[in-house]
Amino acid sequence: MKYKILIIFALSLLSNKIISQTKEIINPKGMWFFGAEIGMNKISSFSNGESKSSFQCGILSEYYFARYWSLSGRIKYFETGVSFYKPNTHSGSWFDLGSDEYFGSFNGAVISIPLDVKWNFRIFKNLGGNLKLGYAYNIETKSNYSNYSENLKTDYSKQYGSVNAGFGFNYFINKNIAIYLDAEFYSGTTKGYSDGLLGRNSYNTENNLINFGIKYNFKKDK
Repeated sequence: MKYKILIIFALSLLSNKIISQTKEIINPKGMWFFGAEIGMNKISSFSNGESKSSFQCGILSEYYFARYWSLSGRIKYFETGVSFYKPNTHSGSWFDLGSDEYFGSFNGAVISIPLDVKWNFRIFKNLGGNLKLGYAYNIETKSNYSNYSENLKTDYSKQYGSVNAGFGFNYFINKNIAIYLDAEFYSGTTKGYSDGLLGRNSYNTENNLINFGIKYNFKKDK
């Protein structure tokens, strides 16, 4: 429900700006933008009934090295986690080929530094869409391991990388101000595993984020 309210609010703002948009088509090539974003975070790697949604935020810098291409760097804060349970299937017989019991629950939070390459395309005048792909460096600020089975370790590194991908919409109000809405996915590090007949299954941190932001170019026209 929170996601729907955020999306409706953001799209209503976009609609109002589109109606009153300038006639000039903005070409951001060679321009730097700096901004801030807020939104919702869903931890998709929880599987034991925990609360999955929380607030997240960040700051952004973006450089357009071509009309339809840009590089963006951000510093974000969001919660993350993993939970899993694989029951014991041992029967106790000599021919037992089952697996041991595996379970655990990790609750954490990270400062994430994603770097993305973005392909931007125009939809209508100054309203555009984009696809992005990149890498994020994550530093855990909270690392709470609880209820882990004895056959699993909990001394995982507090710094790790993750894959970051997403898509979104961008609207230039004028040459200096733009607003945007996007969705992105983070696939991070392993926080546990289980062994079975088909091999090892790893449980990684996974987050889905929705961002609404504003960015500003400080360079004024002469």
